[in-house]
Amino acid sequence: MASSILINQLVVVGRNKNYTVNFNPGVNIIYGDSNTGKSSVLNLIDYLLGAKKFKLYPEIEAAARYAVLDVTLNDDRYSIKRDIFDENRVVEVFPCEIARIGEYPAKTYLPNFKANSSYPNSGFFSDFLLGALNLNNIKIKESPSKDDSKLVRLSFRDLFKYCYVNQDSLGSEKFLKSDNYALRVKNKEVFKYIFNALDGNISALDAQLSEKINQRNKIDKTYSTVSEFLRDAEFGTFSSLDQEIVNIDKDIADIAARVVELNERQTADPEVYRTIKTELASLGLERQAVIQDMHEQQHKIERFTRLKNDYLNDVAKFKASIAARSIIGEVEPEIELCPVCDNTLEVLSAKQRFDITPEEKMSSEINVLKRRARETENIVNETKKLWEENKLNLAEIERAEAEALKLQEQNTKEFTSPYLAERDIFVAQVGELKQKRKDLVSRLKIRNQHKYLSKSIESLDIRISQLQKQLEDLKKQTPTMSDVLSELADNLKSYLAFVKIKSPTNITYDANSFSPKVRGIEYSDITSGGLRTIVAIGYLCSLMEEALKSTISFPSFLMIDTVGKYLGKTQQQKYGEETDISADAEEAVSDPQKYQNIFEYIIQIAGDYELQNRTCQFILVDNDVPDHIVDKLSGFIVAHFSSEKTNGLPVGLIDDADSMEYSNIEPNTKSTEVQLNDGSKDIDKAPDEPFEDEADF
Repeated sequence: MASSILINQLVVVGRNKNYTVNFNPGVNIIYGDSNTGKSSVLNLIDYLLGAKKFKLYPEIEAAARYAVLDVTLNDDRYSIKRDIFDENRVVEVFPCEIARIGEYPAKTYLPNFKANSSYPNSGFFSDFLLGALNLNNIKIKESPSKDDSKLVRLSFRDLFKYCYVNQDSLGSEKFLKSDNYALRVKNKEVFKYIFNALDGNISALDAQLSEKINQRNKIDKTYSTVSEFLRDAEFGTFSSLDQEIVNIDKDIADIAARVVELNERQTADPEVYRTIKTELASLGLERQAVIQDMHEQQHKIERFTRLKNDYLNDVAKFKASIAARSIIGEVEPEIELCPVCDNTLEVLSAKQRFDITPEEKMSSEINVLKRRARETENIVNETKKLWEENKLNLAEIERAEAEALKLQEQNTKEFTSPYLAERDIFVAQVGELKQKRKDLVSRLKIRNQHKYLSKSIESLDIRISQLQKQLEDLKKQTPTMSDVLSELADNLKSYLAFVKIKSPTNITYDANSFSPKVRGIEYSDITSGGLRTIVAIGYLCSLMEEALKSTISFPSFLMIDTVGKYLGKTQQQKYGEETDISADAEEAVSDPQKYQNIFEYIIQIAGDYELQNRTCQFILVDNDVPDHIVDKLSGFIVAHFSSEKTNGLPVGLIDDADSMEYSNIEPNTKSTEVQLNDGSKDIDKAPDEPFEDEADF
């Protein structure tokens, strides 16, 4: 069985609301104006799948609390919850979709390969992902040519580099050839791993098979012990517990309706009742005051976050001015002839008329702005703490209100109409039913965990069978890299011919670097940024195609940010230094038909997966898709953003960000401590190892 990653839903849990993007199998397109947070969607998915850091965009920093990813790994559904402000905090994983998080206990995993004494029993998140995808967890040589080479851990992040390319890497000369030699060597070994062509793969598979069998036996023993306990305790089956909860909910609803009817008929209002009523009114006012404080604190967070980023932008401008001054240098006292009027231009005279700020003054201004930025950041952090404290205070007030209501009911029986006595009986019944429901939900969680053990055994049985077959196949014939590269070159040639680049000839893969060549020119030596973009997308699509044809260690998942980079859709001045514009013109990369052909080829790959009843997923991000192909792609669009809210479109993932005025502000990568919610209510309301997580290949 091939490995697959299928993103179902991304949820950013905020202070005032939740922000959601839903995804489908196959092709998913996100597009819209610049600076609307399109890339943040991919950044969040990347982070929730183990990236070291998340670029904390200002609107997310102001509005968000944490993020959750609903994902299917092979055939198993998980919800991954992670603190976006503290990348070292453990990752919580629930074996269910987001809507059912409250029914399952979470397992915690360390986000990197650093031990954490606070969580001694937590495994590594990378190991969980590799295991869930049924991929071998092995070590590879730092220097394959040396027999005594040090072995380093292969992590999920090493593999995921081939599944996600961001807007800075796509089309870059260094996309497939990092400046770091050791990293290039490791990437080659990872590439071999993907195609099961690593030296020592057989022994690694033997060890993996033994580990899986031991793991299966251990879980089976635990499952048998728990099953026996549940039977002896007459714990109830999953279906019976679920039905009991449904029946209790119906009984509670019926009693609540009768209580409402009794309340409407109640007329007595004795002194004790009035006293408690006054206290309830006071608590209500206090609750409103706390809520008002929370609203003001939220506004303050947004306002000072914006102010902080304004200061940082001003610092950047001053630094740019100093840099420009250092490059320009001192001007001559005078210029002999003015190019306009042929007169002599005296610079000293111009200096007297115009104020030229000395470098010392600008440096002083930079220090002042930095200090103000730190002060505003401290204010934001303190305000966030106050917001969390007020949230706790609000919960205390609500509990006090509940107690006052209970006291009101207990102390007014003899002074109220006979209907209240009946009402108290109903209230007591509801309390008993709610307690019973709480116990049943706890039992249901245990039953779900028991069921999950059974599912884990089934998954391990499948994996053991796959490993045995894979081991048998490897013993018969280990694939050679020449065969692998030849097949990939055929895939790439078909893609480039479909896109209709000029002269798609002499297309091969370099036997040393494993990077593609077009017309005999290696990828990194291609001068046209547009052609590099087209080839890079084809390189990644070739992996997706190969994952469909044969069993390789690749999870048939691909995210690409800014598909149209260098193809005439992005601002040329932004990327002008990274491409030869004349070469782009010669290659005719701005031809809209080429852009359309790229999308159509990707859609064709997804269709081939569907025909074979296999799972794959593409998530593609770009600026506005040309009007002439929007209709053809409309069925694949999962999010469309507009900075001007055209036709009622949201301004971005944080769809109320327009009130925060965060346009043209760079993301902040500084982490801030935040306390995570330990339940599912918010959701229901809505390496130490070298080279890990390097941005380039």
